[in-house]
Order: sequence, then structure tokens, then C-alpha cells
Amino acid sequence: MDVTARATMRPTRVDGRAALVELGLTTAFMATVFTLVRWGIGTMGARATGTELRIRVIVVSVLVGLVIVGFAASPPGRFSGAHMNPAITVGLFASGSVPARRVLPYLAAQTAGSIAAAAVTRLCWGPAVAERPVRWAVVQPGPGWGGLSVTLAEAATLAVIVAVMCVVAARRPAWPLVWIVGGLFGLQGAVLGTLTGGSANPARQLGPAVFSGEFRLLAAYLIAPVAGGVLAGWATAGVRARRRARDTGERPDHELEGAALPGLR
Repeated sequence: MDVTARATMRPTRVDGRAALVELGLTTAFMATVFTLVRWGIGTMGARATGTELRIRVIVVSVLVGLVIVGFAASPPGRFSGAHMNPAITVGLFASGSVPARRVLPYLAAQTAGSIAAAAVTRLCWGPAVAERPVRWAVVQPGPGWGGLSVTLAEAATLAVIVAVMCVVAARRPAWPLVWIVGGLFGLQGAVLGTLTGGSANPARQLGPAVFSGEFRLLAAYLIAPVAGGVLAGWATAGVRARRRARDTGERPDHELEGAALPGLR
């Protein structure tokens, strides 16, 4: 690797500050999500029906989507891009929208934020966080859902979300992407929450799994979203390259360094 290549891989001070902001955002966001699970799901009675569970999951998922919008539209979110999700970071890197030097700092920040959020939630809400049905807000698949089906669903979910982010940013920059992305995450949680668990974010499962000791299908929840995001990033980058080759007079698409939600910065 030559000197120029090493320089492009070395995070700048701005990258370091962005990663610290990403750490704070991920911690606060995941603590909010775990809190919503604690009060939205953890207050169910022992005789709660499946219908009540589905309604509660839908409500929690809608609130999570709105929280994503709020965090992404905030000044810190506009600064770092408010990824709060390793699959988004890696997917946007694969699409050419995030520089390589930000990937590892962001992944480290999101990993630490997930674990810190679980600890903060326990400090805030006490032993109830570790007890059933909350169990540290760990994600579990529903009956009949195994490793393959969860893997495919998690990968497909992130593939769709990353593809939408890339296409809207490049072709429809005036659209409210922050609301679109928040809506997509809320929708996937509402639809898949009682089926696959509706994680769609490695940071969503990592902290709860570490504290609860529940590692069932952990590899699927950690790897599948990243794989789906990477595939979507590569696909959109390939389409963009072919379009440019076909029509060299077209204005180049915007490539926003560090922005998971283009248009907010």
C-alpha cells in the first residue's frame, strides 16, 4: 500500500469527532429502543393474547421509526449521518457514499454504543430489564422461524433499505429521505417483529445478547443485515457506473461522505 492509499485510509480529526458523535447517538438511540421494549412489551400481563402482543409490537415499531427520524434530523445526527447501524455504514461504503477511513471508527462506535445502551437501560429501569418478557430486550424469532429464514429476512430488509437510500439520494434528492428511512424501519418492525424479531440492525441485538447470554441465531442477526446492505450497495454502485458510462453528459450523482441520510447535512 503506497503513502497516498494509507493517507486515504487514516481517519481525520473530523472523522474522529463524527465517530464520537456516532457513539453517543447509537447509545442514546439503542437505550431508547430498549426502554420502549421494556415498557411496551414488558408490561404485558401473563394472560396477554397473541393479538395484544402484535399490537404492542406495532406501536413500539412505529415509535422506533419516529425516534430514528428525530435522531437523524438533530444537529448531531446531521453531523455524523446518524447511521446507528453497522449494516447502514458498510452498505453505504459499498455504494461509494462513505469513505473507507470512517468505516472502522463507526463500527467500533456502534458496537460500543450497543453494549453501553444495554447497561444504561439496566441502570435506569432496574431488574425488570433482565426479567421476562423483556430479557434485556433481546430479539427472538417467532415459532417456525429458523436460521435460514431469519437470515434471508434480515438480509432482504437491509438490502431494500440501503437500496432505497442510495436511489433516493441520487435520483430524488428533494424527497424527505429521513422520513422514508424511519418509515421503512418502523414498517419492518411492525411486520416482522413477531416473526423474525425485526432486528434489522446488528447493534440492536449485540448488547442485549451479551447481557442476557442468549446467543441463539446471533450470527444471523449480526451478519445477515450487513450482507444485505453490502449487496445493495454494490448493486446501486454498479447501476450508477453503467448509467454514467452510457450517458457521460449526465451530472454525476452526489456521493456524501459519512451521511447515512443524504440531504440532512
